[in-house]
Amino acid sequence: MAKTPTLPRIGLILTEDAISMDNPKLMGRQSAGHGFLRACLNHGSLRERITLVTPNAKSREAVRKVVQQCLPASAKDTSLPELPLQKVSAWNTLDVLHMPAPISSQQLVQRGVHRLDGLSLSGVTHTISSASVVQQLSAYVREPTRQSDALICTSQAVRTAIERLWHVEQAVLQRRFGPFQQAPALPGLPVIPLGIHTRDFAFTAMDRLAARTTLGFAADELVVLFVGRLSFHAKANPVALYRAAGEAAKRTGQKVRILECGWFANEPTEKAFDEAAQQFGITVQRVDGRTAVQVQRSFAAADVFCSLSDNIQETFGLTPIEAMASGLPCILSDWNGYRETAIHGEHGFLIKTQMPSRTGFESIEQRFADDTLNYDHYIGHIHALTSVDIDSVAQALSTLIEQPALRQRMGQAGRTHARQQFDWEHVIQRYDALWCEQQALQKARSGPRLPRIHSTRLSPADLFGHYPSQQLQPDTPLYRQEWPGICNVKAPIAQAREIRQWSMWSFLSNGWLPSADKIAQALPALHATQAHTIEQWGQSLKLTRPQSLRLAAWLLKIGWVRSQPPAAHSPQRLIHLICTPTDLAQRPDLSNLLTDERWVLQTADPALSGGERLAAQLKHIAQQGGHAVLLAPQAHVQDFWLAERLHDAWAQLALVDQLPHALAVRHDLLAQVCQSLPGPHPTAELATWATLFSTTASAQGMATGPWDMAIASLELTPATTLQEESA
Repeated sequence: MAKTPTLPRIGLILTEDAISMDNPKLMGRQSAGHGFLRACLNHGSLRERITLVTPNAKSREAVRKVVQQCLPASAKDTSLPELPLQKVSAWNTLDVLHMPAPISSQQLVQRGVHRLDGLSLSGVTHTISSASVVQQLSAYVREPTRQSDALICTSQAVRTAIERLWHVEQAVLQRRFGPFQQAPALPGLPVIPLGIHTRDFAFTAMDRLAARTTLGFAADELVVLFVGRLSFHAKANPVALYRAAGEAAKRTGQKVRILECGWFANEPTEKAFDEAAQQFGITVQRVDGRTAVQVQRSFAAADVFCSLSDNIQETFGLTPIEAMASGLPCILSDWNGYRETAIHGEHGFLIKTQMPSRTGFESIEQRFADDTLNYDHYIGHIHALTSVDIDSVAQALSTLIEQPALRQRMGQAGRTHARQQFDWEHVIQRYDALWCEQQALQKARSGPRLPRIHSTRLSPADLFGHYPSQQLQPDTPLYRQEWPGICNVKAPIAQAREIRQWSMWSFLSNGWLPSADKIAQALPALHATQAHTIEQWGQSLKLTRPQSLRLAAWLLKIGWVRSQPPAAHSPQRLIHLICTPTDLAQRPDLSNLLTDERWVLQTADPALSGGERLAAQLKHIAQQGGHAVLLAPQAHVQDFWLAERLHDAWAQLALVDQLPHALAVRHDLLAQVCQSLPGPHPTAELATWATLFSTTASAQGMATGPWDMAIASLELTPATTLQEESA
């Protein structure tokens, strides 16, 4: 009969900084560490196999105090075995040594020196963007790691980033020394999420009423909650939330209050938040998020949770899990580990994010590695170019405001999801299963060669480029974003200039992000409906490609440009005017019409003539997705508001027939006709084209007909062709 395998003995390397919640600068890793220790101590079988490993007497006393807080009532008299971290030879009593951070190089070396062949090491990732962590992770390729070791990744996004580091490091070594005779025995990369104790977030209706009363929220107010450190450059920039909340309140008529449960590191950061809130006319209430009572009260009082992380420091995110456990629908950025916590459409909404490609960052990793850019400014520069789709946030929040039943349904689904997937009761079992399997892991890891640079100097676009939904490229289209009536009705140019001068962006030099004066030139160079690629736009502004990408990313971030075309029904779709000869555009009635930016004069190749020229013009307009108005030479426009009349007409008719003076063709009919044109059309007569458009419209089930528009002839003889008149 086979022997029952002995369960592994686990050593936990702990310090007060890793597990204490009594910290004036409380970080997510400390909340996670405290929850992890509490889970270990509440798992009866595991608790019996734990040894506490601490670096010194002071840490030992602090850890003992936290342990007593975390032990269940039935085990308060339990005394756990202890080992000093420096007494390496005593580690031979352990099967696995776990640390609440990546596996330490020092422990790897010590294991070999002391011939602890039976010991496996395990660690866990948190933030991986700092230089020290990147260097540590890269070093595993060269250090004495084993296949029985495990680096636990809190999300698949983190695992992908680490694999990229390892691939690059191996490629560099092989180019220097030749192919490996044996691939490095790298640690395993199991993905195990962080957990929470969901019963801490089970609130009754009375709990919710008491929380709202204590915080001063009226019954008719909708409370949008953010929980976490209040840092625009190191956690989540508030611009997207503030602007979207203001827009949602305007769209729905609902009074919206933002509750921020967190803490500021300093007064300038608090000033930056207040500056943004004042700009968008948002009411923000704040409570100290470093106490469990305030955190639980905030979750109980809220209606919707919103966390729009845009920072490479984020790797998982505990607060969305806590929000789901509290029964709140979530609006989250589609960003690294966040997208692995909630399911879009079931537990809330995931909002598209964007950041530039490698070119836009222009070797910022070199400046960071050379210490000419400190860590705060490094992550700050990256965050400044990482955008969250503000309009989608506003739409998601509006939807939740208008559909209370959907809020309830998503909240309940999220609560069930959190309990089943992220409660420490289940997550800690995955840790224990991993530790039981570690000594049996033998799989060798190798991978393809990756290019040229050292793994500690990867561009953020290479290392974190998979975090956002989309990377901006030179050929990414840009459109100016219209926000009628928003932000104190200031003109977009004036407001963009003002926003660039906020203290929030003061750390960004004009060399990195163009000055307010250049930004004032940038917006008029874009159109609301006509696409310009980032490269074309940048060239018109005499910007380098990196500068163009950075400016586009920043303008996306503050909501003054967009990368998606307007909707097909948009009343701002361009109307292209075709008239021959083209100098007719200088005529007072037409020049007056063209002052409206929705109109554009369509030119053509002068080498073409007649129907060939007109066909080329129409094909070009169809490619731009615009409408077309064909005007006879002797037709006179008597109405400056012609665009409004046409849009009213196009709501019903695909072709507006104003023969003999004009034809007005809607964009979808124009596209259909141009697709079927065999080649240059033989004539420029309006009547001939009217027949062609009418026939196509009839075949497609589109309506055509006349419409009341102030277009008349200047002469008694009507002009019925677009042929140029001879001299």
